[in-house]
Amino acid sequence: MLEIELTYPKPVPNRSLNIWSNPVFMQTVAEISNFIPWHLVCYKGTTIVAVLPLYEKKILGCRVLKRSSLSYYQGLNLWLNENSLPARKLLDALQITTAIAKGLKSHFKRIRINLTPETYDIRGFLWNKMQAVPFYTFVHNFNSELKPLPDKRRDLNQAKEQNYTLEEGLNIEEFISLLKILKIKKNWNPNCDYQGLTDFIRILYREGMLRQMNLIQQGKIVGSNLILQDGNKVYNIYQVTEDTALKKGACSFHTVKLIELLQKEGFQELDFCGSSIPEIARFNSAIGLQLKVFFQIRSSAIV
Repeated sequence: MLEIELTYPKPVPNRSLNIWSNPVFMQTVAEISNFIPWHLVCYKGTTIVAVLPLYEKKILGCRVLKRSSLSYYQGLNLWLNENSLPARKLLDALQITTAIAKGLKSHFKRIRINLTPETYDIRGFLWNKMQAVPFYTFVHNFNSELKPLPDKRRDLNQAKEQNYTLEEGLNIEEFISLLKILKIKKNWNPNCDYQGLTDFIRILYREGMLRQMNLIQQGKIVGSNLILQDGNKVYNIYQVTEDTALKKGACSFHTVKLIELLQKEGFQELDFCGSSIPEIARFNSAIGLQLKVFFQIRSSAIV
């Protein structure tokens, strides 16, 4: 018998939560976004078998689950019996997602959450008359070789002549400055005020969850990205490049050098968190990244 409970985000005894469910991460996102954070906890008897991170906002008296731009995914934590047969694990996971779907519908009027690509069996949600909309992201598995297309190889050769170097270091002011330029030139909206984003970076950097990797030319930052570390995975949540450097292959060089560095550090996969902007999607495909599907779970009503 499975039971569902909503609790304020907190550590789970003898369990390792993914970064999207980390209580400090969630509290930071919720405070900046003006949301209420929750853990939807699934119990089998007295044992916790799943945790799903949620963000609530009251709209006209209704309980609504919203997404924050600061939390690209709301990754499901699922703990199955390692000694079970594959068929039993599949059935157990289906029972858990079914219970979660029922719990979501019983507590919230409207729902919108992004599951991570690892949660690909979404039948439990569909069978409870919820929507599962496919979205896409680009990833690089460090066990595979990166094979850029010819135009990106030309970009890389051009970038090598610019004496770029990749250096790690926190410089929020320079990152925000590049982000503002990107917003103007590309008409791109980060969906977060700059002070909120500054606080997000500062807090998560202090907690050891976030790193800033900068592309340097003659002592100046011409490109920068923010990554979240989650066990053997890394999420590239923001990447910005100066326009002049972009035309000289800086973004390609930055991406390749980041992959090389993280591979040396022993990570298994780098997720670039999305492919919805056509220009960026074309770049990620040409540089040699792999396309992965993930699902956005919605209630029947349009949110």
